[in-house]
Amino acid sequence: MSYAIGIDLGATNLRVVIADEEGHFLTRSIEPTVRKGRGIDVSRQIIKLVNRALNEVGIGVDKIGGIGVGSIGPLDLRRGTIVNTPNLPFREIPIVEPLKKAFNKPVILLNDCTTAVVGERYFGYGRGLNNIVYVTISTG
Repeated sequence: MSYAIGIDLGATNLRVVIADEEGHFLTRSIEPTVRKGRGIDVSRQIIKLVNRALNEVGIGVDKIGGIGVGSIGPLDLRRGTIVNTPNLPFREIPIVEPLKKAFNKPVILLNDCTTAVVGERYFGYGRGLNNIVYVTISTG
């Protein structure tokens, strides 16, 4: 069985889940998003929280198929970074490369609202529907 790591990076909180192929969560972790230091410190916080979640459920990285990150923006998808976000005090937060380096897995970075819609479409109330509307309200 393969598992996925889901990351929700918000201006207020960072959330990490590990899910099975059916979308069932094995674990959820949450902590306030770091606001001091440099942008790379956010990446390090993500890596730390992912490792904690993997240890909690006893799953090795070899069982992980990939990592999805839903994040506040704006995003530079070509570079895999968050740039000039108004809600965190960093010019740039590298996301994709640090996670690829730490876990040696494919990493997809998208806007948090986009990832929420995809999740609802395949695992939530939008399952089996061709058209859905999703509205998100948050600090990010």
